[in-house]
Amino acid sequence: MSLGRTSTFLDIYIQRDLDNGVITEEEAQEYIDHFIMKLRLVKFARTPEYNALFSGDPTWVTESIAGIGTDGRHMVTKTSFRYLHTLDTLGTAPEPNMTVLWSTRLPRLFKEYCAKMSIKSSSIQYENDDIMRPTHGDDYAIACCVSSMKIGKEMQFFGARANLAKCLLYAINGGVDEVLKIQVGPKYRPVEGEYLNYEDVVSKYKDMMEWLAELYVNTLNVIHYMHDKYSYERIQMALHDREVKRYFATGIAGLSVVADSLSAIKYAKVKVIRDENGIVTDYEIEGDYPKYGNNDDRVDDIAVQLVHDFMNMIRKHHTYRDGFPTMSILTITSNVVYGKKTGNTPDGRKKGEPLAPGANPMHRRDTHGAAASLASVAKLPFRDAQDGISNTFSIVPGALGKNDVLFAGDLDLDDMSDN
Repeated sequence: MSLGRTSTFLDIYIQRDLDNGVITEEEAQEYIDHFIMKLRLVKFARTPEYNALFSGDPTWVTESIAGIGTDGRHMVTKTSFRYLHTLDTLGTAPEPNMTVLWSTRLPRLFKEYCAKMSIKSSSIQYENDDIMRPTHGDDYAIACCVSSMKIGKEMQFFGARANLAKCLLYAINGGVDEVLKIQVGPKYRPVEGEYLNYEDVVSKYKDMMEWLAELYVNTLNVIHYMHDKYSYERIQMALHDREVKRYFATGIAGLSVVADSLSAIKYAKVKVIRDENGIVTDYEIEGDYPKYGNNDDRVDDIAVQLVHDFMNMIRKHHTYRDGFPTMSILTITSNVVYGKKTGNTPDGRKKGEPLAPGANPMHRRDTHGAAASLASVAKLPFRDAQDGISNTFSIVPGALGKNDVLFAGDLDLDDMSDN
C-alpha cells in the first residue's frame, strides 16, 4: 500500500502555521527535509537471495505529487515544490520515490520546475494522471513502484512477475529448462525441424503460457494466504476502511525479448542450434526483423497481443480473497537477475544477459529516436496492465530544452497561477 499524498495533506497545516507566524518558509522547508531524511533511512531486513532479486535494496516508499482533481482543479501545492526541492537541499536519492502525477493541465510553472529538477537530478518518476484518474478518482496514490489505488480504500497483494521470455524457451523445448537441462514445465511436444515456424511456435507458446498463468496464480494464492496467516499487517490495515478492495497483482518480465523473438521468427528466418540431447540452446538469425521500440506496428502489435493474452489467462483463475487481478509490465531491477537465469533467445539476446526493464525496448534496439520508442510503449493497453506500465527512460539533459531563464533567481512559491 502507499505512503499516500503527504505533500498535499501536510500543506494545509504548514500554510496555517505560516499564516499564523508560527514558522518561516525556511523552517517549513527544513521540516520537509527532515521528513524526507526519515524516509531515506528506512531499511528492510532481507535475505541475500531477496536482495539479489531487487538490486539496490529498494524500499518502495513512493510519494505521489500533484495530479488533477475530478472537478478540474490542479492539486499542486507549495509543498509539492518543497518535496521536489529536497533533491536540491539533500541531494538525489532513489528513495523516497518522487512521483509526479502528470497531466497536461498542471500549472505551467510547476511543469517547468519538474523539468528543471529532472534535468538536474534524474530522480523524478512521472505517471499519467489522465489515465489513472477515471479508474480511481482523484484521491489515489501510488504504491510500490507504479501501482495506483484509492487511499484507505484499496490495497494490493503484490505478486512479483512471470518470466515470459523463459516461458517461450520452455515452449520451444517442450517444457525442458534450457539452462538446467531438466523437465520443469509440462512435457508438451517441442518444436521440430531446423527452422522455427511462427504459427507453430505461437501455438505452443500459448499452451505454455496457460500452464504458467495457472501455476503463477496458485503459487501467489499460497503465498498471500500464508502471509495473512502468520504476518497479517494489522497496523497498516487499521488505516483502511472496513470494506477494502483488494487487487491481486501479477506481472510479466521479458516483454520486449518475446516480442522481438516472435518478430524474428515471423519476418526473418531463425535457425535452431541443438545440443547433443536435442535441446535447443541457441539460434541463428538470417535476415533482419522489425524491433519493438521503433513505432513499428508489425512488432508492437505482437507486444500488445502478448499483454492482452496473458492477462486474460490470469483472469481465468480464482484469486485469494477474491482479489481483482491486475498485471504490471515492471521489471526494473529484477530484469538483471531474471536474465541470468534465461538462456539464449531467438531475438539474438545471449544467455545470462539482462532482459530489458519494464516495458522498455531491448537495449540499443530502439534506433528511431525517443518519440518512436515512447510511441511503442504507449500502445500497450492500460486495461490489461492496470498495475502499471513502466518505462525507465534516460536522455541527455539538453533534449529537454536549454532555456532556464525562468529559474535564474529564487523560485517565488507564492506564484502558483495557471500561467
